[in-house]
Amino acid sequence: MITATPSLMYGVNLPSKSVVIRDHTRWTSNGPQPIPVFDYEQMSGRAGRPQYDDVGYSYLIAKTMDEALNLEEFYIEGDIELTNSKLVDNKDAIYRQIIAQIASSLSKNLDDLTDFFGKTLYGYQMSNNPSMALFAEDSLKYELETALQFLLQNGIIRATPEGLKATEFGNLIAKSNYTVETAVKIKEYISGMNEFNTDEFIYALSETPDMPLISFKGRKSKDPVREKLSESGLFAVDIGNPEATTVSLIEWINERSEYDIENKYNVYSASTRRSAYEASRLVIFAKKTSEVLGDYTYLKDFDFLSARLYYGVKEDIIPLVVGVKRLGRKRARNVVEIFGNDLTSVSENELQKIEGIGPKLASKIRLFVENN
Repeated sequence: MITATPSLMYGVNLPSKSVVIRDHTRWTSNGPQPIPVFDYEQMSGRAGRPQYDDVGYSYLIAKTMDEALNLEEFYIEGDIELTNSKLVDNKDAIYRQIIAQIASSLSKNLDDLTDFFGKTLYGYQMSNNPSMALFAEDSLKYELETALQFLLQNGIIRATPEGLKATEFGNLIAKSNYTVETAVKIKEYISGMNEFNTDEFIYALSETPDMPLISFKGRKSKDPVREKLSESGLFAVDIGNPEATTVSLIEWINERSEYDIENKYNVYSASTRRSAYEASRLVIFAKKTSEVLGDYTYLKDFDFLSARLYYGVKEDIIPLVVGVKRLGRKRARNVVEIFGNDLTSVSENELQKIEGIGPKLASKIRLFVENN
């Protein structure tokens, strides 16, 4: 038996004779919502693959008989939702597709791009929409021209005698999973840096669309967040989730616990680790962006901040938490507070007197010290 999230329904050849769908709702930004019929069909389609079984069984759990009848009408007898192109009203998807086409040398000019997009589902739906068919080609060309202008202005692509080409920055975006908006915001921030300001940089990352935000608890006071921002030299007119995320991450890298963060700032700190992990990855992307821009001034600062976000530590114990697997920030801090930063004369027996450090971990710490 395999228990899995809904992600298993996409792109994995994992047949099963029986499939049990426990919930027909999924949590969204608007609260719990019914899953689409398409998703139900995808999950049920795992049951009874022709090359493996003669029959398959799919079970959708209902809590009452009335609910069972409603589910049967909606999912069993209902029609699958219409499929719409992801390019519709999604500028980032268009940007990324243009970058991919140019970076792979499949399109070198506006005509190539127009021809390509005209053959996509996006182009088909525009051409076959009664209200848009007459202007479909002009509308598509205008949208592509606007997108190309944006990409050229932001140094993502460049015009050459041989046609359009992706810049190093454009290739970096093409190889990443980040939105073009995030990449441009990071580039703009880096380009204007006169010094490396950790708190300010975290705030800049929290304002990008790729940062998972930490939210406030209901209508509780936001003053503690405003005060912490002010203390860090950061000022905001409106205090929202980006500001809550900024303050939470600043406290996280200064080794404050999630419990303390939640109680002090009235935020949901359960997502702190996820936000910190994604922020650490964004910092690495910022470092790579700095490299392609030819600015090597702050590369070490980027590395330190990425590690601090990932492990939730101050700068002084980075070597210890990185070098000794499973030590963790709490035990690493205890080691440094008791023995200081120089551990060359500290024995394994002495290390084991610290709570949470046993023979194996003490041995790893000694090995780390000897090799460094």
